[in-house]
Amino acid sequence: MKYLTVSLYHPRVMKGGAQYVAKDLHDTARLDPGTDPVLLAAIDGNMFPQYAKVGSAITALPDSPDEFLLPGQRFNDFHHTIYDARRQKAIRRFLEDHKPDVIHVHHSLWVGLEFLTLARQVLPNVKIIYTLHEYMPICYSRGQLFRYQEGGICPNTAPDQCTRCFPDRTADDFILRRRGFRRAFDLVDRFIAPSEYLRQRFIDWGLDESRISVIANGHARQRPAKWTPHHSPGLNVFGFFGQYVDAKGIDVLLRAAAMAAEETEDEIEIKVFGGNKEYASEAYVKKIDAILDAAPDNLRVTELGAYSRDNVFDLMTTVDWVVTPSVWPETFGLVVSEAWDARRPVIASRAGGLGERVRDGENGFSFLPGSSAQLAAIIGNCLGNEGLWDSMAHTMDDEIDMAQAWDAHKRVIGSLTASDAA
Repeated sequence: MKYLTVSLYHPRVMKGGAQYVAKDLHDTARLDPGTDPVLLAAIDGNMFPQYAKVGSAITALPDSPDEFLLPGQRFNDFHHTIYDARRQKAIRRFLEDHKPDVIHVHHSLWVGLEFLTLARQVLPNVKIIYTLHEYMPICYSRGQLFRYQEGGICPNTAPDQCTRCFPDRTADDFILRRRGFRRAFDLVDRFIAPSEYLRQRFIDWGLDESRISVIANGHARQRPAKWTPHHSPGLNVFGFFGQYVDAKGIDVLLRAAAMAAEETEDEIEIKVFGGNKEYASEAYVKKIDAILDAAPDNLRVTELGAYSRDNVFDLMTTVDWVVTPSVWPETFGLVVSEAWDARRPVIASRAGGLGERVRDGENGFSFLPGSSAQLAAIIGNCLGNEGLWDSMAHTMDDEIDMAQAWDAHKRVIGSLTASDAA
């Protein structure tokens, strides 16, 4: 089987969850003797001009014989299109040269929805699967289904409701945007959703439920064989791992930690491993600063900056509990898989796919999104509770690994082939 992965970016160019999922599946497919994989990563050629060669619309990634980059210059971020005749010609030639049996698209950002149209024109019988990593087709607000001006998860994505977040746009604008995505998505044979929550939101949006399969994102485990989890002496270290941006709920965690600290004489330590703080709003940073300024003396907060997947396991072991306080409906939450790999119980908001993964008392605890009071009560219960920590850290299940994830994708592909044969 010739298998083409079309990704948003490449981890060597820009790190991110979607590109890691795409690259991990590509690398796993490479180990399958029945699969001939190729990866094509679309990138912003303006941001990374060193990868955009003059006279070439597609370039090989150095030292990676089956991985290529597809730079773009004029991306329409509202309609997700790139109308570039030279780029289209290069894509056509690439598809004709490689003739994949299956194309797995992981995003439309910098890929362009017209890629789906072109793929179907060049290869009428190719099987196209598409992983929905977030809600970008539904939601123009960073694909997060979160109403920043109201501070809550978006319950209604009708075009007239979208204008509440973007008053400079009309309902007709959003009707056309939705029509463009749906027209392109009609060319897809099967969609992959990493959580049932995301699947249901796309069904509500208009995709046929029979066309969406749920496959959890696989995790490339880092835990050494026969490794035994250990905790700090006071079981009082709580860690945040993720982007330091408004929707990730760092303010919810810090407010809850301050509330819990006021109820005890013990020290509570919060470690914030958060990158891209420069993308947080000024108002959000001020809100966090105000919480810290008023925090009790027994609350210690340390900002440790960005981290990489290469050292996340070691960093996870420096905390006792991993807190994922997102206020937007996370589609999956790779950080949860990373925490469980390090045998750290997860305290997560019931936002989106997070609510499906955390089972109270088995692998962590959950609370209502944005509820600092509920989170404070959980922190108070976890503080110094060795019996509780041991009962989860030593017995929690693993997430599916990459081999299992690849097998699940192959079953989806096989079902498409079988239905055609019938």
